[in-house]
Amino acid sequence: MKKSFLLLIAAALLAACSSNEMTVELKEKPIGFSRVYIDKSTKAIRKGPYTTDNFGYVGNTFGVIGYKTTATQTNAKVFNDVKVEYQTGLSAPFAATDWAYSPLVYWDKTATQYSFFAYAPHSGDFTGTVALGGNDATTFSITGFKQATTVADQIDLMTDLTNQNNVTANIGNNDVKFTFGHILSNINVTMAVSAALKADETDNPVSVETVTLGTITMDGSYAYDSGASAYKWTLSTSSPTTQLFSATQSSGNVFASKALTATPAAVPGLTGMLMIPQAVNANYEIYVKYKINTEVFERTIKLSDFKKSGTSLGTWDPGYKYTYNIVIGPTPILFDIIGVSDWGDGGVYTYTIE
Repeated sequence: MKKSFLLLIAAALLAACSSNEMTVELKEKPIGFSRVYIDKSTKAIRKGPYTTDNFGYVGNTFGVIGYKTTATQTNAKVFNDVKVEYQTGLSAPFAATDWAYSPLVYWDKTATQYSFFAYAPHSGDFTGTVALGGNDATTFSITGFKQATTVADQIDLMTDLTNQNNVTANIGNNDVKFTFGHILSNINVTMAVSAALKADETDNPVSVETVTLGTITMDGSYAYDSGASAYKWTLSTSSPTTQLFSATQSSGNVFASKALTATPAAVPGLTGMLMIPQAVNANYEIYVKYKINTEVFERTIKLSDFKKSGTSLGTWDPGYKYTYNIVIGPTPILFDIIGVSDWGDGGVYTYTIE
């Protein structure tokens, strides 16, 4: 009985000890990336325009470079051009469909600051080298960039290099959000006919056989210019790639007979062209071959001949969309009468009958 009693006391003491144990569970949270915002719309690697709503498309990517500062470390790099990809079929800690990367990096709650910089798409999706020399965004660069010479394959380069992604409070409580801005130029060609020519299409239908744009320089580098206090593009000067772009034809025509109206229509194959921002070279031209009824016309138009409020465009700037609109509206050959010339005086000749 004594032995059993002692065992009961020992069990009670053990239970009392276990109830007084203190536990600290370190729940480290991985750094995640939630919704990404796009400030304007243009073409993307997904074969359509990047917008805030559709950038979350399976296969789209962006690259992240990030730093943290702690009591013992200053601007220690924790993301070194990490590829973040929109994926489906994921498991925790990601949602089933989410922006994911591997291996995970966890928030350091002892840190006093995190700095994140991003660009899209990730460098693995285009030809060029991305670098960030330090935690200063002005050291970001893209060198040796080569844009695709086929419009359908062109990508939309974007960056978020602002200080809005410096995290100094509530570290680890929220996902990192980016607002991307486009750094290429969106070039488009449209065509129309004049109202008068449209009204005459029964007798003189208009068809367009050929439209070309070029030749355009397709490669260059992007970096911060301290003198201009802005990021700038520099075109390649050593054996640059140039390209002449041609409109897509169907049955030998870009626009079939009577297809054009007075409302500008996008020229197939010459819309959403993503070009390196550059000065509009004096040799950049649009060539058009078209018919009015059966008569063939050809025109070569310098881009500097296109006007907006009487002013031509000298430079394509980053993040802007430009449209060159061609209106076919030649003056018809008409006839008018100025007058009828008077008779010349040939003199009076007389004969008298006797």
